[in-house]
Amino acid sequence: MKFIFFMMLLLFITSINLIAQNLDSLLKVAPPEIPVPAKIIPVSVSMKSAKDSITYANLKKRFSKNKILREIHGFLFRDVYNVNNQGQEVVKIDEDPYTQYEGRVIRKIYVKRLKVFGESIADTARKAEGLDKFLSSFHVNTQESVIRKSFLMFNVGDIIDADRLRDNERVMRQSAILHDARILILPDPEFPNLVDLLVLTQDVWSFLADGEINGLQNYSLRVRQVNFRGVGHSWSNTFFLNTLRRPALEYASTYTIPYIGRSFITGQAELELKRDVAHYALRFYRPFLTPEMKVAGGFVVSKDDNNLTTFRGYDGTTYKLNDTTFYTFPIKKNFVDFWLARAFKVNFLNKGRDNRSRFVVGLRFSDVKFDKRPIVTADTNQLFRNHTDYLIGIGFSNRKYKRDILIYGFGLTEDVPYGYLATFVTGLENSDAFGSRMYAGLKLAKGEYIGKAGYLYGLVNFGGYSNGTTGLSIESNYFSTLHAFRRRTQIRHFVNIKYAFGTQRYTGEFVNINRENSILDVNSDNLWGTKKLGIGYQIVFFSRLNFVGFRIAPFFQTDFAFINPRNQFLLNKTPYTSIGIGIRLRNENLTFNTFQIKFSYFPNLPDVKLLDASFNTTYNLRLKDFDISAPEIVPFK
Repeated sequence: MKFIFFMMLLLFITSINLIAQNLDSLLKVAPPEIPVPAKIIPVSVSMKSAKDSITYANLKKRFSKNKILREIHGFLFRDVYNVNNQGQEVVKIDEDPYTQYEGRVIRKIYVKRLKVFGESIADTARKAEGLDKFLSSFHVNTQESVIRKSFLMFNVGDIIDADRLRDNERVMRQSAILHDARILILPDPEFPNLVDLLVLTQDVWSFLADGEINGLQNYSLRVRQVNFRGVGHSWSNTFFLNTLRRPALEYASTYTIPYIGRSFITGQAELELKRDVAHYALRFYRPFLTPEMKVAGGFVVSKDDNNLTTFRGYDGTTYKLNDTTFYTFPIKKNFVDFWLARAFKVNFLNKGRDNRSRFVVGLRFSDVKFDKRPIVTADTNQLFRNHTDYLIGIGFSNRKYKRDILIYGFGLTEDVPYGYLATFVTGLENSDAFGSRMYAGLKLAKGEYIGKAGYLYGLVNFGGYSNGTTGLSIESNYFSTLHAFRRRTQIRHFVNIKYAFGTQRYTGEFVNINRENSILDVNSDNLWGTKKLGIGYQIVFFSRLNFVGFRIAPFFQTDFAFINPRNQFLLNKTPYTSIGIGIRLRNENLTFNTFQIKFSYFPNLPDVKLLDASFNTTYNLRLKDFDISAPEIVPFK
């Protein structure tokens, strides 16, 4: 029955997508296919590496004189930086390529889809050869009809709007199925009021199979298809096998349809059938992808049937000192969530200088019901209370973006958000633990390039209930500008600060400094409390070395973290410390996360070895945007 339920969800989402994709064809006749111009203007991308690019091209030229060396070079190395076939670096990024054409009418729209490997948006004359051409033949490019119907925000006959084109470019680049995307304007001297648009896209490699082996009896295999047959659908399937436990086989699956039709609504179905977990979910959501969007919203319905494992010494009712036992108890949870938001222009904030400011009003309803849970009172297990929330949020937002490279990516174009937001959320919660109580929260965030020093982001998020339960989180992220290092390498510095504090929090609820929360690549059951402060520094060396299409970036990092329970001063002892060096490897044309080889030293972390060597995947981070979406309770983590 569970499997049938999941398949019905998939059929429901697929049916909606098919209807949306064919809606345009029912209403009007599709325009005929337009041939792509033979000569295309190269895209301008700055890599600040003219000498190194030419050096790399000359090395390739010397290898090409010998057939064997040419084959070895072609297998081991790829052209990373944006040089053309003659080894010449293309010109720098044009930050404002569209404004001069504003007011002109779009006459034609061309779409050119590049091969996954060998071709480059930086030089459209480059062709895939040899191994690149062979590997690309196993990939089905995103269908042109999908790009036109689901990704483009303009039509033939529309008037050029520079902001809309920039936003559309960014939205395509943020998609999980596209490696990079550009929109070029092709003017016609004979008709100065008309322009043609050329949309260039390059997919990521859509198929990936990976797995893990933990001993002779414990295996996992994951198969992901992020662009199924070029229609943009993503389907991830993971199989787990442990012959020492029953049932031996476990399964998890997620099916995603991004941007249904031209609605920019994403649909997703989730299924997880594991030994101690059964999870089903169906969700639809449409965020404010661009400031121009007027309406956003989301809907989620889910069901969970789990056996929850608690912290050491907690049996679901009380904490037992010096007890290292992990207790479990059954949880059955039903969840429904719905939100809707409307954005309004507020040009008066900027006195007409730009139209990127928005005033947003949002409403949210969520309901959580437990069929199975531990005993819940006002003082015990409040996390498992049955509760219904009614929230309203208002806020101001200003969002702009700047193209940059070599931040969290390894060479692809990255869109850095800068601007500000300020939101206020209030509402009512009805629960069987606290009765009715009011909530209010405030969120402030700002990010800017600070001259030539780099980029600085800050966030303050505070909220609390009328009965005294509060949460505060402060976060700041900084990265420097790129600096040349010994001519063949560029470096960037990163600093991250995270602070969290809570009062009268629920039993069993804690903040921690595991993994991405402060101390990277550490997972200890003793690193938790009710307040924390984490400070991290990292320097990354973006080298010119590129092995079998993988960019290589050595790095050094150090993290310091304080964490304590309530009634203790946060800085009353030596901070937990982590020092690490390693290298990261990533191919931006592939879908999996960045691999890293890291050697770490942990001088004072409990339950963690002093020295550790690891080979694993790391999180592909994204810069925080300034869009306003669902009214939310301040998370405590």
